[in-house]
Amino acid sequence: MQQQSPEFVVISGAMYQLPITLRRSEPKIAKLPGLLLMATLAALIVVPQIGLAVYAVASPELRAVLVANPIAAVELAIALVFWAALVCWPLRNIVIAMASDRIIDIRNGDVMVVDRTPFSTQGWRMPLSTYAGVSVKIRTSLSSVVRDVVLVHPEASRSVTLATAEQVGQGEILELCRILGLPLLRPDAVTGANGPSGGHKFDADLAPAGA
Repeated sequence: MQQQSPEFVVISGAMYQLPITLRRSEPKIAKLPGLLLMATLAALIVVPQIGLAVYAVASPELRAVLVANPIAAVELAIALVFWAALVCWPLRNIVIAMASDRIIDIRNGDVMVVDRTPFSTQGWRMPLSTYAGVSVKIRTSLSSVVRDVVLVHPEASRSVTLATAEQVGQGEILELCRILGLPLLRPDAVTGANGPSGGHKFDADLAPAGA
């Protein structure tokens, strides 16, 4: 494989030798523009409104006006909650994504996945024998085409992405299938929409061996 995405970091073992342990996290640089944008919007929109709300509560004159006009007070409160949710919720999601990661461990006939966020740690374990095989899924963007090497499970939520690269060598994928004891599947098996393809081998869109 060539130019593996920096979001995948091998902790121990090797890609073609068990056990395999990987850590997957969101690329920090890719999230940085969104973080800066939402932080700027929060500073320009939400912070002044919070300051105004604090001043209104602390000021006897404004507090008396709001008490005398409860509808206006409710409208101001709704506006504050609306703008805070509109800006702060996406900002929260970006921060959580940047601080989260996924640990994938394949050993002793099991696939164990642990998802860690700043607020929780959740995990699950599945027997390797329950997986249908390995598939290569192509993802495209405006700037590049990358291939995800996916360990496919009949239950789509249990499918696991093992690696991401611009080129995936056919020999490397076949070697990975060999050590996992699983067949190479069609790319459409990744979605799980039609179920696994019964182990049918599929060689399209793979670089020649040794690429």
